[in-house]
Amino acid sequence: MNKRQQIEYSSILAQIAADKVKRLKSFILLISGSLALFFLLNIVIYQQAHAYTLVIALGIMLFLYWFACEDTLPIVSSIFIWTLTLLAFFFAWNTEGLYDTSLLAYPCILVFCAMLNNRVLIASSALFMIISIYCLAYAEYTGLLASPLAEFADWRKAHNTALVLLVFASVVYILTQDLNRLLDKLVKMHINMLRTKQRTQRKALTNRLTLLPNEIACSQYVQARIYRHHSAEQLSALMVLTLNNLNSINASLGFDIGDKLINMIASRLNLLNQSNAKVFHSSNNQFLIFIDETDYHDIEAFAHQALQTTFFSNYVEQYEVEVSACIGIAIAPHDGNNYDALLRRAHTALTSAVQLGHNQFAFFDLEMEDQSKARLAMLAGLKRAIEHHEFELFYQPKIELATNTIAGVEALIRWRKANNSLVSSSDFIPIAEASGLINEIGLWVVKQAAIDCLSWHKLGFNQLGVSVNASPEQFKKGNFGSLVLKTLKQQKLDPSYLDIEITESLFIEDEKNIQSQIHQMVSQGVSISIDDFGTGYSNLNYLTKFNASTLKIDQSFIKNMMHERNQYHLVDAILKMSHAIGIENIAEGIEDKSTANILMQLGCRYGQGYFWSEPVPQNEFCTLLLSWPKGRSGPLTA
Repeated sequence: MNKRQQIEYSSILAQIAADKVKRLKSFILLISGSLALFFLLNIVIYQQAHAYTLVIALGIMLFLYWFACEDTLPIVSSIFIWTLTLLAFFFAWNTEGLYDTSLLAYPCILVFCAMLNNRVLIASSALFMIISIYCLAYAEYTGLLASPLAEFADWRKAHNTALVLLVFASVVYILTQDLNRLLDKLVKMHINMLRTKQRTQRKALTNRLTLLPNEIACSQYVQARIYRHHSAEQLSALMVLTLNNLNSINASLGFDIGDKLINMIASRLNLLNQSNAKVFHSSNNQFLIFIDETDYHDIEAFAHQALQTTFFSNYVEQYEVEVSACIGIAIAPHDGNNYDALLRRAHTALTSAVQLGHNQFAFFDLEMEDQSKARLAMLAGLKRAIEHHEFELFYQPKIELATNTIAGVEALIRWRKANNSLVSSSDFIPIAEASGLINEIGLWVVKQAAIDCLSWHKLGFNQLGVSVNASPEQFKKGNFGSLVLKTLKQQKLDPSYLDIEITESLFIEDEKNIQSQIHQMVSQGVSISIDDFGTGYSNLNYLTKFNASTLKIDQSFIKNMMHERNQYHLVDAILKMSHAIGIENIAEGIEDKSTANILMQLGCRYGQGYFWSEPVPQNEFCTLLLSWPKGRSGPLTA
């Protein structure tokens, strides 16, 4: 038994001793009541024959009741048993000897010894009882004891009584030994059960990977502290720290490397554990930090310190792994007076920190919660919109500048609510992307665009193709290309009539995965356009790597090129670069004839903008097609 087990064993034995004291006191009260009753009987009936003896015995019992405790238990037990034994012998000696009823107390006294679990008292008191039996027999035999029944005394009575007491004492002694063994076994089983329970609780409250306390432990720890009164100067803070790029590390280097990286960062964060700060590991890429009895300045300093633990170069095996983190912070009692409220608001602040960029932290404020509620309402509305088919496509023509003919069409999604109000794609697409609904919505766009494109062909505009925008989120599952081609096949639209517009933000995602999906579509005839060129990374290498056939110049350059010389030269440079590598251009945001003419002079082939038409629903677009002037060519004039 190790030291810890000995401590646990001793504590249980102490509890058993306390129970023995309670039991002994109950015996003393029982005997005291009996002695008091005997005393009254002696006064009333026997005229104080043994009243003084009973008073002395009662006094001893009351003293023992007052003196009994865990420390005095052996002494009090011995005095209690021997007082009863001697008292029974005294009454037998002074009344009827071997035939006195007081000797019936002997077995009861042995039972008391067994219940007190004292084998020494059983043996010693049983020996005294047997000796006292023979003393009484001898005293009666010699005439020393003047018993009324002395003439009937014989040694057989003494032998039989002594034998019965011996057998009874032996049985009590054996039962006491069995009880001791059973008690010891139960104590050890109880200790093992407690230790198993403690191990289970520790396991339930510990993160398996880092061995830091987990979110359940954090909940218990925080809840126990934030109920205390907080003054204006003494605050508590719950921080949620998230590693941003852990998923990409796991995908590229494997989960073993990711787990070792988490352990490395957990070890650094664990060094931040102080008397008023404690670190928890809630999930794979998320840590919780609680700081108690502090102020805003210290909270902000601690957040910087926590972020710095991820700034260092992380060497895992042969890899140098870079990781970034963001922190959301909720303050108690201002942001909540319970763990659930603080955690929810810390996550809300974390969302804002992530939007700020890598290695940022943000404090919760009510505006964040309003935005979060608005996002949740928008998400619920999007789900209803999918179920009730509330989306529709608007179309904007792409114009060949030299001939003023419609060379293509861009499909732009709109959300028409039940009250007939329109929601722009810029309002709901980010939420659809974050929730994953963009995959379902995106495929619906491809399907509906294909259906509408076929309707244009039936009107006689067989040359028209349609462009749809694709989100980086749609490429993450790796099957976007297959789903697009399957949809086109189902609608019986030739892939050459579909153009997929991607933004430069797609370039920072999983390059090989995206490239394979794009090549799959291009090989079947789908064309690829780079949308909003110049506003992102503008990596020219991607233009050829992703088989881009068209480059769309962002409208922010087009709108200002007539008034800002730098913008003009930038557009000119983009056009010359595109011609050099054999890529067509579409200028977005053209709103007047002069801009269209300048772009045509610079060599831009296609344009798009409100100068010709704003995005319109399908029925209006069909009317636009049928009314568009045919055969018009040459430069546009102001």
